[in-house]
Amino acid sequence: MSREEKRSKFVEEKKSKASTYFLIGIVVLIFAAGGVMYATKGIRDKGLINVGAVDYSGQNVNFNKITASESNGDIVLDLNIIKEQKTTTFDVQGIDISLNNGTPFNYLPMLAYVAPNGNLVVATSLCEPCSGTEFHIEGDELVCNTCGTRWYLGDMSGVSGGCPEYPPDIMKYTLEGDKVIIKQSDLQNWKPREVL
Repeated sequence: MSREEKRSKFVEEKKSKASTYFLIGIVVLIFAAGGVMYATKGIRDKGLINVGAVDYSGQNVNFNKITASESNGDIVLDLNIIKEQKTTTFDVQGIDISLNNGTPFNYLPMLAYVAPNGNLVVATSLCEPCSGTEFHIEGDELVCNTCGTRWYLGDMSGVSGGCPEYPPDIMKYTLEGDKVIIKQSDLQNWKPREVL
């Protein structure tokens, strides 16, 4: 084989390898993009609104109790208070629920926080299997004060503990100016999830 033939063969092999690596890279990117879309689907479906990123790194943050108001049959929260306090909790009175473990409530405990990615999350303030109603934030995780179960703030996926499949249930809301509006009917129709 002549030197020119060897060179030509070498160049062809190099092009072939480059094409293979390129195709593998494309496939990996497609799977990665699909994984990100799948992992965030539940959050996107809830219609969360971005109100500005927050950094909880190295912090333990307790939720602050606020009072929600009612207007035209809706629950109304002040976005400025939520952004200022980052983590809030409030009760919606007049809603009778009983968790599947038998724990009764004559109100629906709720929480609202700004996730590190800036999404405003409004959810039930319930860890349903253990009946926990109080939480705190450690870094990028939401922690149940009753059982210690942890979920990622960004997507509520379980991290550890006894109840990771039952994070606080994210509720739909709309934003009108600086008012967060939650439909009272959505809260009244909320049902506890079946605990397995």
